[in-house]
Amino acid sequence: MTSRNSFWVSSVENHRRRIWVWIMAALVQVTSYVGILTVYLSRIRMWNEEGDYITAEEFRQAMYRATQDALGFHEDRLITLMFLGFMIGMQGFSYLYDRKKVDLYHSVPVDKNKRFLVIYGNGIVIYLATTLTSLLIGVITAAVQSAVNGEGMAVIGVSFLWNFLFFLVMYHTAILAVMLTGNRFITLAAAGTFALYEMVSYILFENMQEAFFDTKDSFYVSLKPKLSAVADYLYHIYEIRDLESVREMAASVLPFYGKWSVLMAALLAAAWLCYRRRPSEAAGKAIAFPFLEPVVKVAVVIPAAIGLGMWVYGAGYGDTTLAFATMIAGGVLGSAVMEVIYDFDLKSMLHHLISSGIAVAGIGMIFFIFKEDIFGYDKYVPAKDKVESAALVLNEYPDFWDENFGYVDISESTAANMHITDLEPILRLASKAQQEDQEKMEDARAIHVLYRLRSGRKVGRMFFVDFDNPVNEELLDQIIGTVEYKEGTYQIMTDQESFDRVQAMTYSNGAAEIALPVEDGQKIREAYVKDMARFDFTLARNSRPCGELRIRFPNWRSYNLYVYESFENTVAYLKEAKAYYPVTLDPADIDSITVTNYHNELEGLYENKTDVYVTRDAAAAEYTYDEDRIVSETFYEREEFEKILPVIYPNNLAATWHDYKETDSNYDVYITFKKDTTYPYNRSNYGFSYQFYTGAVPEFVDAATAYGD
Repeated sequence: MTSRNSFWVSSVENHRRRIWVWIMAALVQVTSYVGILTVYLSRIRMWNEEGDYITAEEFRQAMYRATQDALGFHEDRLITLMFLGFMIGMQGFSYLYDRKKVDLYHSVPVDKNKRFLVIYGNGIVIYLATTLTSLLIGVITAAVQSAVNGEGMAVIGVSFLWNFLFFLVMYHTAILAVMLTGNRFITLAAAGTFALYEMVSYILFENMQEAFFDTKDSFYVSLKPKLSAVADYLYHIYEIRDLESVREMAASVLPFYGKWSVLMAALLAAAWLCYRRRPSEAAGKAIAFPFLEPVVKVAVVIPAAIGLGMWVYGAGYGDTTLAFATMIAGGVLGSAVMEVIYDFDLKSMLHHLISSGIAVAGIGMIFFIFKEDIFGYDKYVPAKDKVESAALVLNEYPDFWDENFGYVDISESTAANMHITDLEPILRLASKAQQEDQEKMEDARAIHVLYRLRSGRKVGRMFFVDFDNPVNEELLDQIIGTVEYKEGTYQIMTDQESFDRVQAMTYSNGAAEIALPVEDGQKIREAYVKDMARFDFTLARNSRPCGELRIRFPNWRSYNLYVYESFENTVAYLKEAKAYYPVTLDPADIDSITVTNYHNELEGLYENKTDVYVTRDAAAAEYTYDEDRIVSETFYEREEFEKILPVIYPNNLAATWHDYKETDSNYDVYITFKKDTTYPYNRSNYGFSYQFYTGAVPEFVDAATAYGD
C-alpha cells in the first residue's frame, strides 16, 4: 500500500512539474482535431450554400466524410505526433542534462526504476488525456451539426490506435535519444536522425541509382524503408484514408500495428538499458557513451556528405567531378564539425582522424560503386529460366479503375493483371538495348519491365527500344500480339461489367461526332474485343486510326479506343449505326481552310539594336522576331480543298504509336465547316485542327504561306 501511495504521489508531483507540457499538448491537439474539423465543416457548408450539392443526402454524406477526414486519418497529423513525441519524451527526462539535478534526483530515496516508470507513464497519460479530450470535443462539435455517423466513429477509432502507436514510436525514439546524449540540441538532432535515418538513406540510395544507372526504374519496384515508422505513415496514409470501408481500413493498418508494436518495444528496451547504464557525468556532454562517438560520426557524416554532393550534382547539371569533390569536402568538414560538437571546442576538429578517414573512405567507395556500376546494375538481364513471368508498360498509359470505378494506377494494374510467359522477345530487347546508343535511335521509346523471378523476388528495369529499327518489329509483335499483354494493358479485354453501366458513347473521326446508344455498350465491347485479336505492333505502327470510340462510365471514368480500318467488326457496327465517317473530309461540307506556317526554320533568328542572335543558317532568311515569323492564309475554293483534304490528318487522332516525323509540325490546318451542312461535326467547336503529312504540303499552300513581303 505504501509503495502504491508513493507511486501515486510521485506521479502527481511529476505532473505538477509538467504543467507547461500539458498546456502545449492540449493546444496542439485541439488545433489538430477541433481546428481542422471546424475548417472542414465550414467549407462543406459554404459549398452547399453555393449550390455544389444537389440533394440533401449529398450534403449529409459530405459532412460525414469531412468529419471522418478531420478526426480520422489525416496526413498533417504526422508532424503533430512527432512534435508531441519528441517534446514529451525530452521534457520528461530533461533533468539528465544537468549534473546538479542528476545528483539531486539520485540523492532522493526513490528507486531509479520507479522514477523511470513514473516519468514514462505520465508522458503517455499527457498524450492520451489531451488526445481523447480533443476527440471528444470534435465528435460533439460534429454531432451538433449532424456530421457524424457510425462509420465515421469506427474510422476515428481505428485511426486513434494508428496515431497512438505512431506516437509511442516517436516517444520511445525521443527517450532513447535522451539516454544517449547530454544536452537538448543534440538530443533533438539525435531523435530526428533516428526517426528519419532509414528513410533518408533509402531516398539517397535511390537518387544515386537514378543519377548513375540508365536502367533504373521506380515504375514497378521502388525502394522502401523496412523499419521506418515515419515512412510507413507518410507513404500509406493516403491509400488508407481513401479506402471505401472501415473493414478495409482496419485490415490495411493491422500489419503496421504489429510492426510498430515490435519497434516501440525494441526502442523502449534500448532506452531502458541505456538509462540503467548511463553514467551521471554524461550530463552536459554531447554523447553519453564515448565508445559511440566514432560510430555516430561515421553514420551521420556519410549520408550527409553524399546528400550534399547529390544536390550539387543536380544543380550542376550532372557534373560528377564537382559532385565527388563536394562529397569528399563534405566528409572532411562534417567529420571536423562532429568532433567540435562532441567536445564543444574548435581545437578538437582534428581529433580521431581514423574515424574521419573511415567516413571519407566510405564516401569515396560508395560514389565509385555507383559511378562505375561495380555490381553491374545496368548490365542485368535475368536468365530466361530464372524468370516466371513479366509485366511491362510500352508506349501507352491508359486509365484503369476498380469495380467501384475508383482510380487504379497503371503500374499496380499491369503488375496485378499482366503475366507474360513468352519471355524471349522481352529479354532480347533488353539485351539489345545495352548495345545501342539511345541518342542514335531514330524513334526511342521507353519500356518499363517487371521481372517476377522464380525465387519470389521482383525486379524492375527500364530501357529504350527504337521503333524505327526493323529488327525490333518482330520482337515487338511477339510481345504486343500476346493475349497476356492485351489483357494487362487494355482493361476492356476483361472488363465486361463496366459496359452495363455506360453513361455516354460517341464515335469521332476527328471532326464528326456521333452519339451511340448506351444500351449498345456490350455489343460494342464484343466487336472491339474480337478485333483486338489482330492488334499488334505492325498494325499500330503502320496504320493510322480511322476514328475513336469515347465511352464514359460513372465517376468520370472513360475509354478512348482507337478504331482502325482493319477492325472489321467494330467498323461494321458503326456503319450499321450510321456512325461511320471516313477520315478524309468531303470538300462540299467545308467553308474554309486556314493554314498557319510557323516557319520553324527561322526559330531563334532575331536582330535588335544591341545584339544579334543566330542559331540557324541566316544566309537564307532575314532576321526576324520569333512572333513575326508566323504566316497564315485562308483558302475558300473547292479546288483548293480537294488538294488539301487528302493530305491532312486530325490532331486528336494522332496515336502514340506513330513517328512524330510522319506529320509536319511546321503547319497547322484549321478546318471550318459550313453552318448549313448536314455533316455531323461537333457544333460546340468553331473549327478542327489537322496537320499535313510530312512532304505532302501542296505547292500553292507553301507559296501562300511563305515568309517575306
